[in-house]
Amino acid sequence: MVSQNRTAKKPEISTSTLINRSISVVLTNLVPIYGVVYLGWDSFGLVFLFIMEGVIVLVADAIKVQFLKKEKGFKNNFALEFCFILFFGFFALLVYGPYASLENLISDKLHLIKEIIVGEFRYPLLSIAFFRLIRLVQDLFNYGITNSTKKHPLNLEGGIWSLFLFFAVIVAPFVAKSGPNPFGGLLVFALLKMGGELLYVWISRFTR
Repeated sequence: MVSQNRTAKKPEISTSTLINRSISVVLTNLVPIYGVVYLGWDSFGLVFLFIMEGVIVLVADAIKVQFLKKEKGFKNNFALEFCFILFFGFFALLVYGPYASLENLISDKLHLIKEIIVGEFRYPLLSIAFFRLIRLVQDLFNYGITNSTKKHPLNLEGGIWSLFLFFAVIVAPFVAKSGPNPFGGLLVFALLKMGGELLYVWISRFTR
C-alpha cells in the first residue's frame, strides 16, 4: 500500500481541458496580433502591451498564491517574479517609452503612461485582462477548488513571463531595425509568443 502511494501519478489533465486553455491562450494573443495588423503598432506598442500583460499575470499569480499558502516555496517564487517583471518592465519603458530620459520619466510621474493606458490601449488591455481572468478561473478549477479529491498542479506564470519579457526587450531593437513600423517582424514576434504559450500548455502531456 505504501509503495502504491509513492508511485501514484498525478491525474492527467484531460484533452478537453488543454483545448479550452489553448483557446483562451489564442484569444489573449489575438489582441497584440490585431494591434500590429490593424492598429499599426510599432515596437513600443507591442512591448508596452507585453509589459502591461506582465502586470496582469502578477495579479493572477497573487491570487493563486492565496490557494497555495500550505505549499512551500511559492511565496518566494512570487516575490522573485514580482521583482523581475517590474525591473524589466521599468527598463523597457526607459528604452521604448515616450520619455527621453529617466529624469523626464520621474518628473512626469508617469502621467503620459497613464494617458496611453486609458487612451489607445484601454480596450486592448481590458481584453487581455478579461481573457487572463478566464485562464485564471480555468487554472483554479483544474486545481480542484471545488473538488479537493482531484487536483492538477497550480503553476505560477510570472517566472516564464519574466524570461519572455527579457527576451522581448532584447529582440525588439533588432526587429525595429527594419523600419519605423516593421510589420512583418512584429507580427512574427507576436505569433512566436502565442506559439510559445501554446507549447507551455501542452508540454506537460508530452513529458509525462
